[in-house]
This record gives sequence, C-alpha cells and structure tokens, in this order.
Amino acid sequence: MRVAICGGGVIGACLAYYLSLEGADVLLIERHEIAGAASGKSGGFLALDWCDGSALAPLARRSFALHAELAEIHGNPWGYRRLDTFAARADARRGSGLDRHSTSRSWLDIRVAVSGQLGTTETTAQVTPAAFTRGLVDRAVARGARAVIGEVTGVARRQDGTCVHGVEIDNRLFETDAVVIAMGPWSAMAARWLPLPDVYGLKGHSVVLRPKKPVPAEALFADVRGHDGMDDTPELFPRPDGTVYLCGLAGQEPLPVDPSAVDSHAAATER
Repeated sequence: MRVAICGGGVIGACLAYYLSLEGADVLLIERHEIAGAASGKSGGFLALDWCDGSALAPLARRSFALHAELAEIHGNPWGYRRLDTFAARADARRGSGLDRHSTSRSWLDIRVAVSGQLGTTETTAQVTPAAFTRGLVDRAVARGARAVIGEVTGVARRQDGTCVHGVEIDNRLFETDAVVIAMGPWSAMAARWLPLPDVYGLKGHSVVLRPKKPVPAEALFADVRGHDGMDDTPELFPRPDGTVYLCGLAGQEPLPVDPSAVDSHAAATER
C-alpha cells in the first residue's frame, strides 16, 4: 500500500515509522523541516492517567506504554526518562511561598511552595521532542520510507471524484493509495483540497535554560503571581542533557502561512 503523509511533525513521524513496520510504501512530505514547529519545540511531557475519564484515556495509556517500548528498542537516543511531577505556587511579592500546608524542593527558590504531587515515576515521563520526532523518521527511512522536503499543492482524485489517488508536490503528481493530513495547525490549508474539520493552533512561548547546578528529574506545574500582580502558569521540565525547558505564556496571534516564519517574541521571552 502506498501512503502519502503530509506533515513532518511527531504525528507524521509516528505514522511513517509504524506504517514502515507493516511494509507500506511511505512518502513523508514536509515543506519546512522535520520537527520544525511544535514537534521540535514542545515540552515532551508524558502522562499515563491525566486523560482518565475522557475519550482519550485509552490512547494516552497506550501512548505512555509505547514510549517506554520505543526507548528500549532503539537505545533511547531521545532522552526518555521517568519523572516525579509536582504542583507549585509562588508570589514574587512575598518573602516566602511556604505555609504549613506546603513543602519545597532543594532546587527551588524559597518563594516557591510545592502544593502537591501530580505524578510519580510510574505515571509521568518525558522525551526530547525534536530528537524523538527525527529519530522515528530516520528509522522509517531506514526501513524504506521516503522523506522529502516540498510543499503539497493539491490532491488528485479519480474521475468519479470518490477517491484520492495522488498528491501534488510542488505541482508534480505522486501516485498513492491513501493520503494522511498531519500538518498540525496548518492542516486548515488542506481544506482547499479535502473537506476537513477546523483545526486551530495556540501559539506558545518557551525558553531553554542551562542552570549552573543540575536539576533533578522533577517536573513542575506552577501558578505564579508576579510583582505586577499578573498570574502566569509556567511549566518546567528538566532534561537529561542538563538543560531545563520552561514554557507558559500563550498567544492568540495567527500563525504565518510559512512555518519557517515563526519567530521568537522578545517580550514573552523576557517575561
């Protein structure tokens, strides 16, 4: 079976990998770079049971198990590890965030109070997203998949209009039996060719820090009130390479048409 996957993010990478295991003839198309958007710049946080009670629960639990299996099979080149995960609160206007109901961690400022544990090494984990996404694409290619940089400009339908039989890449037709749209928030562009539901993106800001002292494998979800009285909800994920990924602010501004035009935001980075 010939399958064209439009989008070289984590969804496209996983599809290419697992379809290659089944012997499919896979063509992965990415117009910018593999893991060039959210799949290369997200936190890479994994949770076993945070979707329990919703329709996504079986998917989340299966995904959590598969991440452990993939790391073991492939020698873990993408920094998979288990984490303890905590909730915390802080107020920059107070000398200490601690009260009789809270505790702290040795690596946290005294103004940060740990208010509860959200996960253990049995239920929360992490990967480094860019390395994971690119690693699965590399392994799919090693099994015969093709990964090309190019823009999908349309799909070709059979004369009766009932079936797609190819994709146009930079206006050149490639025959295929199935087409998968895995373009993240840019999937809306495919609505020009196919009837698709609306897909929206939420722009997130993140920075990667390298602290002087190592931070243990403890993720943090915090509620922080700044000196200006504004509240933020940063998330913090230490990584095995000694860096710490920090994210929090989200913006509503529209995405550029070209993923390569996504740029940093100085004010959000400073905050």
